[in-house]
Amino acid sequence: MGLLPNRRELSALAYQVGPGRYYQPAYRFIAADIGVERGSVLDVGTGPGWVAIHLAAGRPEIDAVGIDLCDTMLGYAESNKKGRLNVTFRKMDATRIVYPERTFELAVAVQSAHHWRDPAAVFAEVHRVLVEGGKFYVYEANPAAEVPEGWIARQGPFPPDRLVRRQWAKYGMDDARLAELRRVAEASPFGPDVVEEPHGFYRRLVCTR
Repeated sequence: MGLLPNRRELSALAYQVGPGRYYQPAYRFIAADIGVERGSVLDVGTGPGWVAIHLAAGRPEIDAVGIDLCDTMLGYAESNKKGRLNVTFRKMDATRIVYPERTFELAVAVQSAHHWRDPAAVFAEVHRVLVEGGKFYVYEANPAAEVPEGWIARQGPFPPDRLVRRQWAKYGMDDARLAELRRVAEASPFGPDVVEEPHGFYRRLVCTR
């Protein structure tokens, strides 16, 4: 008899079969809005890999790299990419990114910042590996948002809006937490010109190197 899955493995499985499936439209909207067409992009806290996959899909001149610390999530990411050659997933701590300075044209973090134990170190590392003028997009769900039309894939009535919004309340960032994250970003090497803006049910910080 095999060992029972631990809590992290169960959480990864729940995300893969739940939000990782029905947030597909949101991931596509994020990729389309960012609009990068070529170069290297970094997905920080990639989870099951969908943001990196959508950023690279149909764009052979993009090299997308997703990093995460969870082996189970990375296993799902490898499966989800279905052999795409321009998407790579690596186990890596975002506070110690093992790429040289000025490697990436763009970086993104979708629903991972609320897990960061040392956000100042993450901002500093991402700044280091971005090219001059490169942008770091940090997305966190807004617990006060409504569910936008077309941003969630549904099978019949599932998932109901109340479930989606409950997840945002649990895993998103309220005003105080987002304001603190922005203060950390502004105190980082990115400097004070951090832009905060809504995008669908997310709020995002746009940090420019």
